[in-house]
Amino acid sequence: MANSKSTSKAKQGPIEVLVIDDEPGVRSVLTEALAANGYLVYLADGTNAVEVLTARHYDLIITDLKMSVMNGLQALALAKEKSPEAKFIVITGYPSEESLQLCRELGVARYLVKPFSINEIRQVARNVLRSKSPASI
Repeated sequence: MANSKSTSKAKQGPIEVLVIDDEPGVRSVLTEALAANGYLVYLADGTNAVEVLTARHYDLIITDLKMSVMNGLQALALAKEKSPEAKFIVITGYPSEESLQLCRELGVARYLVKPFSINEIRQVARNVLRSKSPASI
């Protein structure tokens, strides 16, 4: 009989989400929203993103675009290297066609403009994690 673990890619344990944002209030709101969905949430900002990104593999990475030290596009590039199976959501208060196009090229699943509701981020996270396709923006 074949070992089901070798044919199944089902995640064991809680879904691990990394939130990268410079604003403590945004990190707090996202943590509350995502933890309510049962996700295990890790936090980083532009100053410690490299350390946190390299510490483990994540299922979902949510990053702001505009941060000090490391911007969101740099974080995405590193995240794709360290957690290639992860899904990505970009959040920004400064949307532009250029950043949207760069996110498409990097395989970002969703591009959300701040402000967004707690219910919206919960639903987007659920949909992105359930989706079979890597990008939908």
